[in-house]
Amino acid sequence: MGCICSYGPNKQGGKDPTDGDKNAKIRPLPEPTDGKTVDPTYLKKEVVAFTAKLNIAHSTPYHQGALKLVDVVTNEGNGYSPETGHFVCPLKGLYFFTVHMSVAGRAHCEIYKNGESVTTLYDTSHPHDCSQVATISTIVELKEKDKVWVNLWGHGRHEIIATEDNDTVFVGFYLGYILLLDIHRYIRPDIPTAMDLEDYFSTGRVAFTAKLCTDHSRPKNPGPMKFSMVQLNEGSSFNGESGVFTCPRDGVYYFAVNASIYGRGHCAIYKNGEKVASLYHANSGDDRCTQVASMSSVLKLAKKDEVWIQVFGSRYDILATEDNDTVFTGFLLG
Repeated sequence: MGCICSYGPNKQGGKDPTDGDKNAKIRPLPEPTDGKTVDPTYLKKEVVAFTAKLNIAHSTPYHQGALKLVDVVTNEGNGYSPETGHFVCPLKGLYFFTVHMSVAGRAHCEIYKNGESVTTLYDTSHPHDCSQVATISTIVELKEKDKVWVNLWGHGRHEIIATEDNDTVFVGFYLGYILLLDIHRYIRPDIPTAMDLEDYFSTGRVAFTAKLCTDHSRPKNPGPMKFSMVQLNEGSSFNGESGVFTCPRDGVYYFAVNASIYGRGHCAIYKNGEKVASLYHANSGDDRCTQVASMSSVLKLAKKDEVWIQVFGSRYDILATEDNDTVFTGFLLG
């Protein structure tokens, strides 16, 4: 999946074709010696992943623009900068990002890519003396040097908090296969052995991010939610009109839904008509406000299995507005 790889020595004691440069990108495979397959080698992917937290001193920021989460927990690949709050892509490919925002009052933030909003989150906690956690996630395709960050929207006080017991966290990682596998598992005799492995692995990518459009806000009927604003659909397995993901290949998959709710919302992740993980969130009454509720699951799927988000119950106060996104995301783990 567009990964940075290095080769180990082959069984004949051959030289590492990357000439010892662990950051070299995959090169075309050498011609096989037996006429069928290349010599057995091993692939190891460079990891690109980070976790950063808001520092207590930066709690309830007043500024507009990038939120600087300076307490870096993990920064594999050195793509995240605590000085700017930006993740600068070191390796082209697909990336998953999520922000978990502790809120005590009102807060509005967005995940930005190169200055453009990808997905937005607005959350209000009532009563105002309580704290809640709101989450938003997305998958984006990046080129080297593309930038992604958490952006604060609007002027004035943002009641995003960081305390000893409440963390606000920004997480991102590269969606490549974590490979330490014999090359024979992937290269068949009928595949040209001199092809570029980067192109070969890219054909197996399966990932999608889709948002509820404003026309489908507060769905009127139970059943699959139609996430028709499809932002990314690697593998072409998600159908925005039906809201259903159809598995293109056997494997283990991750799915998540971030639902903006004003009132009561009840939905669940479904697999082949069976409920897997359910979410119910209510903020009704005089203190009704917009809040974000999230649910996720890892599922083992066979080809043609179907996964979707289904609403049920008597009220469907799940929103999609200019400032409130409801997002369905999924990707192949391996």
